Amino acid sequence: MMLVVGGAHSGKRTFVREKLGFAADDFVDAAQLAEGGVPAAFAGRVAYRAEELVRALDADRALERLIGFDAVILPLVGSGVVPMRAEDAQWRERAGRLGCALAARADVVVRMTCGIPQVIKGNLADAPRGTQGAGAPLEVVFVRHGATAGTEDHRYSGAGADEPLSSAGERALRDLACDRDVFRVITSGMARTDQTARILFPNAELMACPGLREMDFGDFEGRSAAELKEDARYRAWVDSWCETRCPHGEGKSDFTRRVVAAFREVCESERAQGSGRAVFVVHAGTVKALLSELAVPKMGYFDVHTEPGGAWAATWDGRCLRDVRPASGGDAR
Repeated sequence: MMLVVGGAHSGKRTFVREKLGFAADDFVDAAQLAEGGVPAAFAGRVAYRAEELVRALDADRALERLIGFDAVILPLVGSGVVPMRAEDAQWRERAGRLGCALAARADVVVRMTCGIPQVIKGNLADAPRGTQGAGAPLEVVFVRHGATAGTEDHRYSGAGADEPLSSAGERALRDLACDRDVFRVITSGMARTDQTARILFPNAELMACPGLREMDFGDFEGRSAAELKEDARYRAWVDSWCETRCPHGEGKSDFTRRVVAAFREVCESERAQGSGRAVFVVHAGTVKALLSELAVPKMGYFDVHTEPGGAWAATWDGRCLRDVRPASGGDAR
């Protein structure tokens, strides 16, 4: 979720509409939400005039109404002026508390001044996007690379382990039907993804996108769970559902943000070139991150399983991955 704050007429809605691609129909006056929950038609869109919601509700209840939106616009009220009426002072306090709660929940916070955005939390690349100006939907295919020695030994092989395919992994890929009609494939640039792409898509040009690399497992690279089971740092990482950072590596949230930002950038580039389809040869974790963050309906990170050479197909609408389905690894058609 993104929070956009700023004074009156500072360009908040214009920024969300023109820079992030949300349409006029995506905006809902938050004051409408005082009587009930978020209507289905508004979920995942943009709520504006959020300060008006706390005229009827306290900050906690107002927050419950707003957290389903992709973006919330909250004008700054007060500006140091002491209100004449007690009810105005109470309203400003509730608006301030709501702003603090929204900012704590938001992945990205932008402050607008005279039409100029200043990112004060997160990265704008991680901000939600609307579908205006996004062009036609882009068909995408995610292929996991073939097996490596690390795959076969159940070792953590991430961004710091640039190992090639194993002989068995190469043989298994060659048994899949290759697609000679794919002329560009996006890989992570690591040896195992490039080798897989050359086997499955022999006529394709390879385009490396390092942002799509597997999670950086840091000190856990090249080691198996069995080898690490007595390591307190490893147990703490697993107990956090991989949210904490691996020592000298990444955590799940950092990794997911990196991968999603890189994927969005690639898709924008593919659309600009008039592509109707984008084929990615990446890693199991990369696919987990993209589907868990972008798929509609929502998919759990640990529920996404992709065997070596396996694949998923989906439709990217500029905002979400829809019609997500399994596909055979060698068939991007």
